[in-house]
Amino acid sequence: MKRSIFVIISFLLVYSTLFCTGTAVFAEGEADPEALKTVLEEDSFYVQEGVYRELDTVKEASAGRLLSCFGNNAGSAYIVFSLPAAPEQDTSLGSEKLGWPDEIAAVYDDPAIENAPANPYFAPGGWEYKLRQDEVIVLIVPLPGECKYYSFINYIMFTEDKPGKNYQGLPGMFTVGNDTTGLYHPIFGSIGNSLNMTNIRHSGDSIFDTEAVIVIGANSDSMSRVVADLNKAGYDESMINLMPIPAGTYKMGLQKGGDTFSFLQRVSQATDQNAYRDYLDHISEHAVVYRVTPVSETPANPLPNETVIPRGDGIHEAAVLPNAEKNLETIREALIAAWSDDYDYEELTSEIAVPEGLTAYFTDFNAKGDNRDALYLMSPEFTLNSDEDFIVVYGVNHAKTGKALYANTVLYAKPMLNGVASIYDSLFEGSAVPWLGENTEDADAYYVYRLARTSEDDYTAVIPYSTGNEQGKYYGVDNLNPLVMAFRSYLDQTGTGASYYEVIYDRTIVFHKK
Repeated sequence: MKRSIFVIISFLLVYSTLFCTGTAVFAEGEADPEALKTVLEEDSFYVQEGVYRELDTVKEASAGRLLSCFGNNAGSAYIVFSLPAAPEQDTSLGSEKLGWPDEIAAVYDDPAIENAPANPYFAPGGWEYKLRQDEVIVLIVPLPGECKYYSFINYIMFTEDKPGKNYQGLPGMFTVGNDTTGLYHPIFGSIGNSLNMTNIRHSGDSIFDTEAVIVIGANSDSMSRVVADLNKAGYDESMINLMPIPAGTYKMGLQKGGDTFSFLQRVSQATDQNAYRDYLDHISEHAVVYRVTPVSETPANPLPNETVIPRGDGIHEAAVLPNAEKNLETIREALIAAWSDDYDYEELTSEIAVPEGLTAYFTDFNAKGDNRDALYLMSPEFTLNSDEDFIVVYGVNHAKTGKALYANTVLYAKPMLNGVASIYDSLFEGSAVPWLGENTEDADAYYVYRLARTSEDDYTAVIPYSTGNEQGKYYGVDNLNPLVMAFRSYLDQTGTGASYYEVIYDRTIVFHKK
């Protein structure tokens, strides 16, 4: 108990020391990544540079280089590290046949020292990695231009298979690794809070087009040293963000069976699409990521699990929309009346789609890249049996009730969980009026949208085919392929995802031509 209290106090002291106001004591001149590298090396750290780049999961899967799209939020971008192996660690090798690149080899590899085993390989090499308990990752990153949402978050990516447990056929499970690395399965569960535009520390006056520094680690002493070195290299405390990994929870270390981690930046709904595309295309040139390893291993001083922002404010959407039940039933009956003569239909009820990260880790479940900034709902599985079949999604516009900064719905194809069509709340306005009537006072607090093979009005999203798709086969889906609808709501007024028990769940009707 005394040890636990000491760890928590140490953790808080690190934060209070780092995040005081004013200019850094050691800052001299303009901040510079090369100067930081020099300072770190003088402080007895090995410093290896990685790559920070966009990961288009649908593109990579379509090219045969990725085994899952992990429920990508179609229309939003993902950016990831590709880190080199740790000092004295074997390199994880890809496959020339499959187009899988090797992991970046470690710069520091003494032939006289026996190497730790390689990470279990998962394409693209280096975007999931083990961490020695005292290693630190430093990301110096330009923030995107004006957009609806961006965030950064750590993940537990893969964990070793439990002895005697059969993972074959379990939801979202597959195996990576071998006898040398150990056999692993995905967790892809978030670690702690995200950094997003509401809480990130950055240079300049704006949350857009400025710069931030993110420091990731599991050892309080290592992180303190690295932050002090950042100060010396000219990086002010006002732009430095700590993202702790609780070493007491996860299996840190380079040994066979150690957990692997990953990191994601999300960017959604940019105001200037050209600037957005330029940002993604050149992020690897402008961002710097260092893997920082003490030359002599630092004694363990683990950080505890981060205190996360509680979901919910106690106000249900039904309190904001007193006519919700009546209006939703009006929409439902109008939809069925419009098409039931020529179509059979199935009504699908949404359920919570994925657990949060720690729950996923302790229940051995694939969280598919969850983020506490979001609320995730999903329908049961269904199919489109012909080109005349279509889907209607409807419900409360959570962005209008204050339960979301933005909301969207995505059609996914299984088993790859590739997002093939996405509808954002910016398209919802006016969509419920034809079903509720123009005299309905709060019609824009609701939405109704179709997903079909062809567009017949302004409130239809087109479902592309997989066969013959010029972008790649996972940018679309063919008839009879299993499908699900997923619904996201990002950032309510509390600064995290809404409570699952304070929103009215979105609804799906699938119409099949008789």
